[in-house]
Amino acid sequence: MENITGQVKGGKPKAIKDPRSFKISDYLAIHQLQIPDAHDWTAAKKNKWDVFGNNRLYNCTCAAAGHMIECWTANASSAFEITEEAIVNTYITLSNYDPITKQNDDGVYMLDALKYWRKNGIEQHRIRVFATVPHDRREIVKASIYLFGGIYVGLQLPNSILKQKIWEVNPGELTGDNEPWSWGGHAVAILAYDKQHLTCIHLGKEQKMTWDFWETYNDEAYAIITQDFMEGDKNPLGFNLEAMERDLMELTQAKIRLTNRLAQEKSEKY
Repeated sequence: MENITGQVKGGKPKAIKDPRSFKISDYLAIHQLQIPDAHDWTAAKKNKWDVFGNNRLYNCTCAAAGHMIECWTANASSAFEITEEAIVNTYITLSNYDPITKQNDDGVYMLDALKYWRKNGIEQHRIRVFATVPHDRREIVKASIYLFGGIYVGLQLPNSILKQKIWEVNPGELTGDNEPWSWGGHAVAILAYDKQHLTCIHLGKEQKMTWDFWETYNDEAYAIITQDFMEGDKNPLGFNLEAMERDLMELTQAKIRLTNRLAQEKSEKY
């Protein structure tokens, strides 16, 4: 993100991992699903995308959440235009940013934002479950975008994007302007894909990137189950998200029981 002094600094810190997080690849049976080669959830959005203050604050993690909420509601229920005030206040809560002194404008971990979003909501919009998406398995990425109305992702952007209309991997080594993080870390909502590109929302505009760029510069991605993407008990595609949520919870509980049992067996062995 370009700040008002002209310095470049990303709004997303490097990814942190939580071993308790769901893995969407453990749940999706790709061979049983018919995932189209292209899908675009942005088409339902009639108004312009908001920047949510991300042109002056390092709050991309919260801004991307706002874009997800607006896309989900535009497709599944009645479109909800979340306010910049709500996004900035969420950022203040998570980062301790002081709008008077401008202190603590250092960005927010995506995992912290997800946990806050699930527990407290953003302008009364709460998520239910989130699961990690492997960046190097295209069919899983496509399925996650298609089934869940987009994915919430972190990128380690290179300076090379400053000269690109479509983000792509420049020839040569990943050094200099091609080096990951040389522009900074950035959180975005990816809301569309086709055979050549994925489309995210970047500073209030739809931005395409190649699949190679995605696979080179992504460092975290999440699929999210939320009531915002449901019409009654199903999403716009007719999938029962209540059942998916229940199955994910059961899967996780089974994993926890297995992990605890293995740890106990190891302890007893020694």
